[in-house]
Amino acid sequence: VKIRSTMASRAPVAAKSLYRSLLRAHTRYLPNEMRVLGDAYIKAEFRLHRTVTKPEQLDNFFNEWESYLDQILMTARAQESISTGSLDESKAAETVFSFGKELPQNLDLSAEQAEQLAKLKDEATNQGK
Repeated sequence: VKIRSTMASRAPVAAKSLYRSLLRAHTRYLPNEMRVLGDAYIKAEFRLHRTVTKPEQLDNFFNEWESYLDQILMTARAQESISTGSLDESKAAETVFSFGKELPQNLDLSAEQAEQLAKLKDEATNQGK
């Protein structure tokens, strides 16, 4: 269990460690085309948040990226378990693989969030072309 409430006070060290962990997870577990897109997104987000000093913003930033990292690691472990036969694929699909689900239509996004989501969608759909 991670203690995330004190992240703001350790931001520089925590940011570097989290940044490296995310890039390492992408290298180990994502296909090349997804890794390239994901790495670019991580680098851009960390660059944008380099000057943030508000503890609440930093806590949210770290919490979301740690959740993303946890999801990648959990999915990778499940895929490894499926490939070794120790986990039934149909059960894993119900509980583990929750990335890529549709967002609810009534999701309340700010204009900036909606723009960022649209950019991400465009990049993701154009990546394979």
